[in-house]
Amino acid sequence: MTIIHRTAEFADIAERAPLVTTFFKWAQTVLQERRKRAKLRAALYALPDRDLRDIGISRAEIEYLALNGTDERVDPRRI
Repeated sequence: MTIIHRTAEFADIAERAPLVTTFFKWAQTVLQERRKRAKLRAALYALPDRDLRDIGISRAEIEYLALNGTDERVDPRRI
């Protein structure tokens, strides 16, 4: 009975392996995106107001851009 039980455990783990791998790939992607947004946010906050005006954004828009990206087709000032 013990051998059959152990074999069933390993079969269950083998079936779940793709799900675990998928989860870790998803988590890695999420963390990479979060780091990317943090770098963008830090870089924009480091710019003086004059440079921000030159590129067409204000300090109030930095968080929006960090969260939603810089998709040129969607401009929150024109909505």
